[in-house]
Amino acid sequence: MFELSRNDSPPAGKRKPSRTEAELTVTIYAEIDGIGMGLLSNGEPYLTQRGLAALCGVQNAHIGNISRDWGSEKPRVTAIQERLGFRRAQAHRVLTHDGHRLFAYDMAVAQAVLDYYALDVAKPEAVRNHLRFADGALKSHILKQFDATPVATQPLRFEPVASLDEDEAQGPVAAFLIQIWTLYVLSFWMAVNHIEDLRARIAKAPWNRLGLYLPLKACLEIQAEFLRRNSTFSVK
Repeated sequence: MFELSRNDSPPAGKRKPSRTEAELTVTIYAEIDGIGMGLLSNGEPYLTQRGLAALCGVQNAHIGNISRDWGSEKPRVTAIQERLGFRRAQAHRVLTHDGHRLFAYDMAVAQAVLDYYALDVAKPEAVRNHLRFADGALKSHILKQFDATPVATQPLRFEPVASLDEDEAQGPVAAFLIQIWTLYVLSFWMAVNHIEDLRARIAKAPWNRLGLYLPLKACLEIQAEFLRRNSTFSVK
C-alpha cells in the first residue's frame, strides 16, 4: 500500500536528511474515504502518495513522477513549485509504518499539487476537492479526523416537578365539564331546530295518494283548532 514502484521512486542520495526529519515518525495512519492520511510525531498532518493521488483524481504513478522529477525543470514540477512559493529539496518524506515504507506529503506540497491539477489541468476530482478544501481547510479536515479530545458535554439537569395549586389542578376538570355542557346545549338546540324544520316541511307537503300525511295533518289541524278555541275563551 505504501511502496512506490522503482520507476516512481525519487532518486536517492541527493540530500542527507536533517536530524529533525530523521526523528519524525508516523503516529497515526488511516484511510478515510479512500484517501490515506495521518499525523506525524510532531503533530503535523500528512497525505500518503496514494491519498494525494486520490485527492487529485490521478493515478498514483503521476504523483510518484512528480516526486521523482522534483529536482528537474519540467513544466509540471516548475508549476507546482511556483505554487508552493519556496524551494524544497524533496516533495515528500520517506517514513515507515508497520514495517512498510510510507511517502508522507505535508500540507504545503499537497495543496500545491491539488491546486495544479485543479486550476492548470482541470481534473474534475481535483476541482471538487479544491473547492471543498479551500483556504487551508485540508489541514483542518485531517486534524479533525484524528481529534481524540472528548467533546465537552453539559451535565444532565433534573428540574424539580412543580407542585400544582388546588385551583390549577381543578382547571383541566372544569374546562372539560364546560366543554361537555357546551356540546350538550348545542346538540339540544340543533335537535329542536331539526324537529321544527321537519314539522314545517311535513305541514307544507302536498297530499299524496297513500295519505301518509293524513294523521299528522289531522293532528296539526286539531292542535290548531284547540289553540284557536283557547284563544277565543281567553278573549271573552
